[in-house]
Amino acid sequence: MTRPDTLRDLGYRIVDQIVEEFHGANPRPVFPAPQTRDAMEAAFGGPLPLEGMEPDALLQLALDRILPAAGNPNHPGSMGYVLTSSSPLPALFEALVAAIKLRPTTWKNQPASCHIETTVVRWLGEMAGFAPDAAGYVTTGGSWANLAALSVARVRKAGWDVRAEGLNGKPQLVAYTSEHTHSCIQRSCEMLGIGANWLRKIPLDKHFRLRTDLLEQAIQADVTAGHKPFCVVGNAGTVETGAIDPLNALADIAQRNNLWFHVDGAYGAFAALVPEKRALMTGIARADSLTVDPHKWLNTPFEAGCILFRDWADLRLTFSLIPHYLQAAMGTEHNQYEYGFELSRTDRALKVWLALRQYGVAAYAAMVADHLDFTHHLASLIKEAPEFELACEPELSICCFRYVPPGVTDPVTLDQLNYDLELALMRDGRGLISGTQLNGRRVLRACIASRSVTRQSVEETFRLLRVLAATL
Repeated sequence: MTRPDTLRDLGYRIVDQIVEEFHGANPRPVFPAPQTRDAMEAAFGGPLPLEGMEPDALLQLALDRILPAAGNPNHPGSMGYVLTSSSPLPALFEALVAAIKLRPTTWKNQPASCHIETTVVRWLGEMAGFAPDAAGYVTTGGSWANLAALSVARVRKAGWDVRAEGLNGKPQLVAYTSEHTHSCIQRSCEMLGIGANWLRKIPLDKHFRLRTDLLEQAIQADVTAGHKPFCVVGNAGTVETGAIDPLNALADIAQRNNLWFHVDGAYGAFAALVPEKRALMTGIARADSLTVDPHKWLNTPFEAGCILFRDWADLRLTFSLIPHYLQAAMGTEHNQYEYGFELSRTDRALKVWLALRQYGVAAYAAMVADHLDFTHHLASLIKEAPEFELACEPELSICCFRYVPPGVTDPVTLDQLNYDLELALMRDGRGLISGTQLNGRRVLRACIASRSVTRQSVEETFRLLRVLAATL
């Protein structure tokens, strides 16, 4: 066991490093320098350790070798992914959560953690315009949350007892979503035994939103073929472009066809906090379930995704199974572990509760509004730069654009230049944007969702991008 004075000294050093991460004058590069496998093996591999190592040496190893091999989402130039900065106070509390193993299991054992989680899901549902009394479960992230949503949809809409009877010999279940839906929706269909071929990826309109006319045609074709449509997934901000699917129209289609309507708002749902975007998000209030990710736009530490439902029964009917050895720990109170797949898990809701209590919803609304403003400012800078062009007008805080130097018209060459420019910025380390494909062409993609990003850092990153582009 580590001595108390040693543990205290280690804690002070870790806190000093956390302060440096958030307030240091020279932030670590936004993207780490290349690392070889041999270097990682020398630092962290080797044979099974039969003898122990002193804690201070272990901490020094982490500071010397792990940090230089880690990206820095707290960097003001980090605009590559929906991987946002963290929050200092909730991050500090994570050590305490780990030390005492806070876990939202049964009320008798962990009443505070159970109640904090039910409070957090209620708050998040209200913030996103979903429901003022939402039920839900705090997950590792959007992937887990979307898997839970499709699990519940399968139980609720299959038409038979899926948990008892499975899928064998039953009508083929079919789900529907857009071509730009997050890949975890397909992986969820694979894991749930539905199959990737039975997730219909509906083509997009010119604004990269799901085409409802083609959705209705696909549903009718599947019904005619004797299949069982059960779920439609809409996007409240895709990770590709930030596009918002026509949520109210999707809700109408789901209602007419007795489908579960799930909205993936992992990235964009909290745009509902900003008045000028609220109208685009009104369909969220008609969804059967909603995914949100506080560790994205709310900038809380990992892991903090969340799946929201209208009724606790949706989760209980899908996941609850009480073994004999836990029956004595159960009571009439709310036992949060009944509402998800995991029994052993950490308290993920506390970090969200702390962040919301520390900053308040008004501060988050202001941050989201700033990010929307910064994104439109970036779009204006792109329009003014003769060697760049917008790929589409930004809907939320994702801006897709393309490097098109004068005189270069070959599409393949332009694709390669845009790919090379993305890599050049990664290697530079002072900024980060990502890339994707739109309409078959490679484009650059900036995602502004970190508290650390400022109007000035947006301008500096785009200026750096132009300098790097001139060297290609």
